[in-house]
Amino acid sequence: FRHSCPRSHSCPTRRRPAASMVAEPVPMVFKTGSSAGKVKQGKITNEDVLRREVPWSAFKEKGIISKDELELMYQLVEIVQSKSVAAQAALIEMRSAEHAQLFKALLTGVNKDEVVMYILSLLDELLKQKPTLASLFHAALYESGGAIDVFEPMLKLLSRQHLFILEKTTVVLAKLLSWDHYIPPAPNPNLEAALARKLRSFAAWAVALLKNVDPQDGFDQPRVVHVLGGVQQLVSSAPGRIAFVEADGLPLLLGLMSGGHYGTHSAVQLLYVVMVVVWSISYTPECASKLGHAAGLVPKLVDILKSVQKEKVVRVTCAALRNLVGVGSCSSDMIGAGVMKALLHLQQRKWADEDVKEDVDYLVEALEGSLKSMSSWDVYAKEVASGRLEWSPSHRSDHFWKDNYKAFEQNDGETLKQLVGCLASPDPTTLAVACHDVGELIKVHPEGRRLVAPYQAKAHAMKLLKHEDPEVQKYALTCVQRLMVINWEYLNSGS
Repeated sequence: FRHSCPRSHSCPTRRRPAASMVAEPVPMVFKTGSSAGKVKQGKITNEDVLRREVPWSAFKEKGIISKDELELMYQLVEIVQSKSVAAQAALIEMRSAEHAQLFKALLTGVNKDEVVMYILSLLDELLKQKPTLASLFHAALYESGGAIDVFEPMLKLLSRQHLFILEKTTVVLAKLLSWDHYIPPAPNPNLEAALARKLRSFAAWAVALLKNVDPQDGFDQPRVVHVLGGVQQLVSSAPGRIAFVEADGLPLLLGLMSGGHYGTHSAVQLLYVVMVVVWSISYTPECASKLGHAAGLVPKLVDILKSVQKEKVVRVTCAALRNLVGVGSCSSDMIGAGVMKALLHLQQRKWADEDVKEDVDYLVEALEGSLKSMSSWDVYAKEVASGRLEWSPSHRSDHFWKDNYKAFEQNDGETLKQLVGCLASPDPTTLAVACHDVGELIKVHPEGRRLVAPYQAKAHAMKLLKHEDPEVQKYALTCVQRLMVINWEYLNSGS
């Protein structure tokens, strides 16, 4: 793994992830615009929220916050109105535990959307400008023995229906929970376990919500945008990556990569964000290994290289594949999925980002070395296992079939099962090649018909006789003929 961590998730690149007092409570209002309309359209900003006037003293009168906490809030509001994020950060750092307790009290005791939005917007702005402030909330938790816990009330906010609250809670909570640079003054196994549970809960919530997403809708659903933004932040750290993978996030990512047709800007944007998450996950060896073992994931990455032209998608896909070179069987899986042809094509393109060319050249060089150590059968078996077939030389080579037909019986006929499975592919080229290969196996193997019979090869091939693609029909007809004639040579003598 050549890079320790992505630096930016918005556009990944590796070289470039006495206080003023309000005497009486006043109504909570926007000073500009309509809140309902902006929230519905997803246009409301932190600045809009932080311009609000909030009756903080009312919460002291209700016993939600103390007199000292009210004074602290007024100081913070005054600095917020000055728009000096640096001054806000300095104030919070100076009295970090008190501010953490203040935020906990307000998020726990106040249910009003406007107040929750204000606190979340404030935290979001502070963490944007100074991510290290996340350490202060971890410190408050440890130094108070778990009493000052800002994480728990935020987890409860994930059930709210307000889109702005969902967005900000997701991002802020992901930043806080994934922060792994705080070192407690003394070990506390109970608090460590509690934080780990919260991290797992957040990851499980995100995965559960995204499982209901239709990839063809792309980025047209605000909740999807917000939750994926939180996932991007979550996987920016090793603990977050591990939590996401353990929450069964990898099959989810594969589903989001596989469902769209990438024909719209929204679908491409969804694919790009998903690929950034995959790329980020590949930086942790434990998670990269699981990426490599996720059924169909590496072939899907190769398929994206072949079919998507957008440079930013190609960039993160190549970066993810580069991190997976040498991880388990990933290199041979890439070769089997036809990555070499795709890479050679990409080498001919001009790129605005020099990282793309560097990654493509690296992949070509590294995988050529792997290719030399693979036999023609190894390459073929990997291609079949990928589920995506192309007219590579081995398919039409008489020498290949005569030399390797017995290999289809190895490993309990695993490659043969996978080949027959390709007869149900949605891809016309895969269907044509699979029909051809089943026919070739029957032609050269004395027991070919018997071997394919348990996998319903004849039924699949018969259905393809009516396929809309003429090439599929052609090879399906030849395949069916060979399946139905005991000795394929009778075809030649008959003709």
